Amino acid sequence: MSNSIRTAIFDFDGTLVFHQPSSFDIISAYCTEIGQPLSPEAEHQGRRMRHQYFVDPEVRTRLKSFSRDQFWRHFNRHLLEAMGVEGNLDSLTDEVTSRLTDLAFTYDCPEAGFQTLTELRDRGYKLGLITNRDSVEGFHQVLDETGLWPYFDLVLASGEVGIQKPEPGIFHTALDRLGSQADEAFYVGDNYWADVVGARRAGLTPVLLDPDHLFPEACCLILERIDDLLQWLP
Repeated sequence: MSNSIRTAIFDFDGTLVFHQPSSFDIISAYCTEIGQPLSPEAEHQGRRMRHQYFVDPEVRTRLKSFSRDQFWRHFNRHLLEAMGVEGNLDSLTDEVTSRLTDLAFTYDCPEAGFQTLTELRDRGYKLGLITNRDSVEGFHQVLDETGLWPYFDLVLASGEVGIQKPEPGIFHTALDRLGSQADEAFYVGDNYWADVVGARRAGLTPVLLDPDHLFPEACCLILERIDDLLQWLP
């Protein structure tokens, strides 16, 4: 990676922070329960679809009119269809959604994430964080819970500016606030369509965290672990 890069910007969910229980694991267990265990191919397709869903232009347009319950029902049905689950999808979707509705998620940043951020700070990089979360308050609450606030020179939620990845505007806003140029920054995320495509459109160097090998089409630096990033940076 170029020696001119001095700014590191990260995605949030699925890159630095993970929640438990895993909603995908719950849906996978449900499929097994109804006698339709997911094949490796179906699971791979489902995991890819979860990333693509949130950046699909048609879906994003429809989401604006959805309540929270309508959104999750639409998402769960879309996921079941993508994985080839058969049966009455309306009733199956209702059951999956009911199992997920009242879950209390806990959020955690693995130690490798903290180590990576600490090392980057020690090497003199500016650090930023961008998320497509609409709820700024909820985002800030998770930052508090995980102890990530002190590591960043900038944190930015889409709900704060009304722009979502992969639109270049949210990246440009972050760069402006950091006082950085696109050609001296890289962006790390786990969603090919939102993070790699978005960062590249905005002129940043994209880096993809893809431990499950979901995105063979990605033409950029690909990480198995977040701390693998350190060996590529001066």
